[in-house]
Amino acid sequence: MQAITGLAWLPLALAEGGGVMEMLNLPLVFSSLVGFLILFFTLKRFAWGPVLQVIDDRAASIEQAFTEVDSARDEVAAMKSDYERKLADFNAQAQKQLQEAVEKGQQIAAEIKAGAEEQREKLIARTHEDIAREKDKAIAELRSAAIGLSFDIAQRVLKQDLDRDRHDKLVAGFVDDLKRLN
Repeated sequence: MQAITGLAWLPLALAEGGGVMEMLNLPLVFSSLVGFLILFFTLKRFAWGPVLQVIDDRAASIEQAFTEVDSARDEVAAMKSDYERKLADFNAQAQKQLQEAVEKGQQIAAEIKAGAEEQREKLIARTHEDIAREKDKAIAELRSAAIGLSFDIAQRVLKQDLDRDRHDKLVAGFVDDLKRLN
């Protein structure tokens, strides 16, 4: 008989007139079955437990790794939010300091402007005072010159000497009258 694998030999054996029982080697089948069951129970008792334990341990380590990754991800997210908050605080503080510097600069500029305005006002007042003094001085000089001229004119006109005090009083009265008219 040919070597046929699987169950394909069964119809051939029946066709040749032999029975299935004749074709089967019962001691071989029985010993194979006993060997298989011994191997199965041995593996189940001694190998299957440790293999399952290794698989369970590996699943637990993978689960722990995922937990650690999630924990690290949460920690990174917290650190990122903390960093963003600190960066926002830093930017706000920098903006505040910049605004304070601008305000202080504006205040200093206003103080300088006010000081310059005050000095300008003082200079203008001093200039007005100088002008008033010079005006009074010029008027006094004009008065004196007018008195001198009028005295000379009066001497020539009258051909006589006038008393100096009397002449000064007449001219001063004349100048005062001119001031009132202006």
